Amino acid sequence: MPFTLEIVTPERLAWKGEASALVLPTIDGEVGILPKHEPYVTVLGAGEGRITTLDGSIEYIAIIGGFVQVRPDRVVVLAESADLSGELDTAVVEKAKAAAEAAISGAGTQDPASLATARASLSRALLHLRVAERRRKR
Repeated sequence: MPFTLEIVTPERLAWKGEASALVLPTIDGEVGILPKHEPYVTVLGAGEGRITTLDGSIEYIAIIGGFVQVRPDRVVVLAESADLSGELDTAVVEKAKAAAEAAISGAGTQDPASLATARASLSRALLHLRVAERRRKR
């Protein structure tokens, strides 16, 4: 018996459908969700999520922040950012990574807030590259 899954960001509905399993990054580590899971709410961290569809295929998704609400038949993910592996353009992500690395290397002249922003951008780019790589390995 599957559960209904919705992954929503402030900008869009990133994924909606029936799933047989879900793994998400939380602030306490990964959490696995199966049909008929106990009701549960938690804070999401940044990392790679995995959606197992009804046909057994796995969709990889880069998740950054937000919340997840789990009910026995329905899971709603409210994420700050959610990008499926098939949506990620590796060339664009590589450029973002290079720009973040350049900003970090010039950190001696930056204020702490700019350095923190550059580090967050690099972390996001590395996550996107890891999730995009999963698509290529399939």
